[in-house]
Amino acid sequence: MGRGNKMNIWKVSLKATSDFHTAGKSSGSTIDYLKNSEDMPYIPATHIKGVMRTEAERIIRTLKDVNCWVTGDPDQKEVSEENKRKIRSCRDLSDETCDVCRIFGTPNDDNKYTEGKIRVTDFVYTEGNKSTSARMHVSIDRDMLSNTGGGLYRTFAVPSGTVFSGYFIIRNLSDDDNKLLWGALHSMCHYGLGGERSRGMGSFEVAGIKEIKYEQFCTEVDL
Repeated sequence: MGRGNKMNIWKVSLKATSDFHTAGKSSGSTIDYLKNSEDMPYIPATHIKGVMRTEAERIIRTLKDVNCWVTGDPDQKEVSEENKRKIRSCRDLSDETCDVCRIFGTPNDDNKYTEGKIRVTDFVYTEGNKSTSARMHVSIDRDMLSNTGGGLYRTFAVPSGTVFSGYFIIRNLSDDDNKLLWGALHSMCHYGLGGERSRGMGSFEVAGIKEIKYEQFCTEVDL
């Protein structure tokens, strides 16, 4: 999929294999999940692309040395802020574009921006149980290792089994680009989306990938 000197459009469906929550509006001690203008749950394009990029970096660093650190240096988590390696892009390094930057682009810093080979749309609800899952939580004071006064709160979540669909608009992927993008997509699902992943939320699986025509894309998306 996605090879050749033309634009290709993938319709991608992701199925939640656990409850899913991305913080939306708060009311008192209740935190709702993120909803669009039609009051339906969705996953922002920036979140999808950001997690995919992080996973692509993780994959590529197991295969080769990469000088570009767009999402930060995962090996220096314990280093003080002043001593951490600064985030650098291929553009800043005057280096050949790395595999990740070639696909996802470089950041828009100091009016410097290189467009990647992929654009992502928001992923919207397409099927599944429309009921809401609620979870109660207690805020913990990590210094005292005890619950905080008035720390009880509730989050609403999208139930397991819900399917979200969105689109990847891609162009001119090489075989290696295609493999990395495919791996990053599946790795993203394994890593999880949204918040409260440490509580077992946000796991997904790829439910379907279909290449569609531009005309079909225009009828399905509000451009």
